Amino acid sequence: MTEASAKTTEKSTVTFGSGGETITVIVVAICSLQRLRRTLQALLDQQDAPVFDIVVAADPQLGDLTALRAEFPAAEILAREGCRTPIELTTLGLASAKGERILLTEDSCLPGSNWVKALAGTPWEGRAAVGGVVEPGVSASPAMWAFYYVDFFRYMRPATAGESPSLSVCNVAYHRAHLDAISDMWAGGFHETEIHRALQQRFGPLYLWPDAEVRVRRNVRFGDAVYERYAFGRLFGATRVTHAGRGRRLYYLLFSPALPLLLLGRMTARAASNPEARTMFVKALPSLATMILAWSWGEWLGYLTRRRPRRITTAPELDESPV
Repeated sequence: MTEASAKTTEKSTVTFGSGGETITVIVVAICSLQRLRRTLQALLDQQDAPVFDIVVAADPQLGDLTALRAEFPAAEILAREGCRTPIELTTLGLASAKGERILLTEDSCLPGSNWVKALAGTPWEGRAAVGGVVEPGVSASPAMWAFYYVDFFRYMRPATAGESPSLSVCNVAYHRAHLDAISDMWAGGFHETEIHRALQQRFGPLYLWPDAEVRVRRNVRFGDAVYERYAFGRLFGATRVTHAGRGRRLYYLLFSPALPLLLLGRMTARAASNPEARTMFVKALPSLATMILAWSWGEWLGYLTRRRPRRITTAPELDESPV
């Protein structure tokens, strides 16, 4: 166990850096107990990290959490019946987080060995939030690579430090005071697009910090992956027009049929800039196109009906394959 691991097991949060900020890492657990175990171990093995505390917000359907609580006594592992989606679980985690700086990830992710150090040490003045890169795990099939790519292509390497139009909640850090200032927006669910927009309006741009890296890998049934994309696309559309006027809603409805081509164009351009992604992009193209269509259809229905999908749970994992 590293020095950072030993310190973390003390269940304490101490000051760090010139800002004197305390740190909490929130892990949203939606995949499996084994993947959660792997993520927690990666956090305890962080190198040169400041002391931080850990809060896990777990989908109760993952199973009995008793063994994990005993194995990782430093982590506060929470589960609440009926609280299953990342949107709800993030709010559950935030309610228990005590740090002034909040680092957020998911159990589908394996944080790099310096992840906490990289995100905890970034400046905050004039920034709404700071996030890092999200890379695919090894050995992903073309279909699962597509499942990864539609969600995270904006955060792949090559990446340079600087302002970013968006950040992933799989690899992001917030200032608690910023979140508290808009707490009414996330009290009922953490919709990252709306939260990030509100933070930008109040506190400045989002900032990408490539030194902070996580690797993600999912292994789910293709049909479940497609449904997840549809469901979250519809959730995005419905949330986006919740408070939109009639003109804005009509604009989204009229132009959303062009969304598949727009998204595919952006993803193609991103893959073209990354030599390591080009070959897999071509292999994954049929799966990628299917998932893009599923998201776009869901987003359009969200604009049309203003209703969330009936089921928003994430696709269940098939096995415990390593990242």
